Amino acid sequence: MAATTAQAPAPAPAPAPRLHERIGRDAIAVIIALAVVMLIVAALATSRADNHVLTARGLAAIVAGAALTLAIIGFPNGIYTGAHDLLDGTVALDCEPGCWAEPSGDRWAPRTLWRDAVMWSTLVALWAGAGAALVAVALNGRRATVWVAFVALAGLTATGAVAVNAVARHRGAHAARAVLAGTVAAPAAVGLRRRGWLHLAVPIAIVQFVVNGAATWMLFHDYRVLTGKVVLADVLVLVVLVTVVFATTTNVWGNTDARLGRAVLDEPDTQRVPAKAAVGVQAMVYVVVIGLIAAKVVGYVLPSHPTLLQAGLARGAIGGLTAFLAAGGGYVRGAVNARMGEDL
Repeated sequence: MAATTAQAPAPAPAPAPRLHERIGRDAIAVIIALAVVMLIVAALATSRADNHVLTARGLAAIVAGAALTLAIIGFPNGIYTGAHDLLDGTVALDCEPGCWAEPSGDRWAPRTLWRDAVMWSTLVALWAGAGAALVAVALNGRRATVWVAFVALAGLTATGAVAVNAVARHRGAHAARAVLAGTVAAPAAVGLRRRGWLHLAVPIAIVQFVVNGAATWMLFHDYRVLTGKVVLADVLVLVVLVTVVFATTTNVWGNTDARLGRAVLDEPDTQRVPAKAAVGVQAMVYVVVIGLIAAKVVGYVLPSHPTLLQAGLARGAIGGLTAFLAAGGGYVRGAVNARMGEDL
């Protein structure tokens, strides 16, 4: 008679890491990624400058501008990422419900979300700009090479962005738990289109219009003869980069809002998707195509020898339109997929 073999008990699932542990671990990867990005920014800035070196004023402007750009989108993204981590059960909070870290209001209300983003990005930009000014003093009249620019960008801009991300993720996780636990009033549900396109995509588009317009100065301010062809030479890279960044980022935002009850379908019969039929990423291809068509139209309107202002408006318009479409589409995709086969 065969002996029965006792089965070993299944191992208990590993506990979710504490929030501060998760933020600290992720910060290492974020710092590495930002260091690579800052090296690219430093290389671009110096490659277009006279003799491939930056003036002290140019260095301070680029450092402060990069810090502002990263923080103004990084703060709301951190709020959503922290909440998403909590909803997925990938982090555990260090305190009990109702602790001091929980907010008293709605952290995702449009006015609150973007007011906080502007406040934090302004503080980070001032801090980074002041640090860059000290670097300029240390240069004592000499211009900044690519490596000096990289150290200033990585040491001031990247660290500021990491700090903002940590604060925002902490707030987002606690705010999500407060909503789930009922310790704060549940946010009023908003239609999917209004929330995605008006509350989020429009501000993102405005930010990208300003950012890409300002970046034009960094790229072309030392050009002796600026042509329309030069201004739009890298438009494919611009459109693809903006599309990928914002379509993937706002996908998490839409998913989080739907699960917290913030977003409701405007037309359930047409917007609801069945289980096993998630909305895919093919919409990103359409956004890229529309962005490239818009670039062609801008190319026809742009003078053959544009001023720096005209070049900035052209690149800002392309970046802003692409960001608007990518952010709105990514948000809707995330929200719809969050409740596949269910009513929102």
